[in-house]
Amino acid sequence: MTSDRITERTYRTWSTPILLELKKREHQMDPAERQALENVMIERRLLNIGSPDGKERRKAELSHKRTT
Repeated sequence: MTSDRITERTYRTWSTPILLELKKREHQMDPAERQALENVMIERRLLNIGSPDGKERRKAELSHKRTT
């Protein structure tokens, strides 16, 4: 594994619990801070925005192709 991948894994391991704790305290934040937190959490896929991605999207596409 490359050092970049190790660094990314370490970053995600340490930052995910911090982001989730911030999410619990978002009611204490200013609107701009809440929006920034939401943007990061969506980017990191820590929030469910109701849109399937990855394997789930491919499953939906395959089932759609089979029915049409």
